[in-house]
Amino acid sequence: MLKINRHEKIKQLLRENGSLLVSDACEILGCSDQTIRRDFQELEEQGVLKRIHGGAFIESPEDKGVPIRLRSLLLPEEKKYMSGLAAEKYIDQGDVIMLDHSSTCGTLARRILDMYSNVTIMTNSVSIAETFTQTNVSASLIFTGGRYNERSGSFTGSDAIRSISSYYADKAFISCSAIDLNHGMLDTNEDHRDVRIAMLEHAKKRYLIVDHTKFSDNASFIISSFDILDGVITDQKPDEEWCGLFRRLGIELIW
Repeated sequence: MLKINRHEKIKQLLRENGSLLVSDACEILGCSDQTIRRDFQELEEQGVLKRIHGGAFIESPEDKGVPIRLRSLLLPEEKKYMSGLAAEKYIDQGDVIMLDHSSTCGTLARRILDMYSNVTIMTNSVSIAETFTQTNVSASLIFTGGRYNERSGSFTGSDAIRSISSYYADKAFISCSAIDLNHGMLDTNEDHRDVRIAMLEHAKKRYLIVDHTKFSDNASFIISSFDILDGVITDQKPDEEWCGLFRRLGIELIW
């Protein structure tokens, strides 16, 4: 297939689906991995798409974040490592736990269900809810409901906020799009931001779980300053500026 035809087909697939995996593009177009990655690079230079490891997506005016089907492919070993730390250090039998729709919290949910039987998980994440149907667990699930966002695989809006606000959890774990030394936790989408705020406000203990790529990154919507947090879980030690900030605020940092 000629390059111009491949590019048009890639654009069509992105318009239809919002995102595209390299592996799917290879199968559909009958091309090598190297060819598709080169096509993605050229189309990104033209402003058509945004590349990430394993795929590409079209930015939405309402949400510049990576769609869930691509986010789930990013840094899988780092997510497993952070989830192990969080589950072993901060979870107890009998806990009621709020988890947001992030792929990191999706990994954490699976780790919690592997380790604990007597817990309750409240979430707005479709993938976390599906985890309960795929495993033989005695844990309990509370699903928020709300307005479905296909891009993030989550439910948001006033119904989701109202559902969260009717509970007071033992612990809340959230991730976010970026963290900033001056502005705190940041998000790429206002509705997702509001859900995360509600979870933080309705939990006794509050934890942020973010990989090293989120430090000093950028996003548009402020979730909260860091002083609301009890702990931060990450995959590698941040630089001293970050460590010093968390020490001053009395936030436990583990990696």
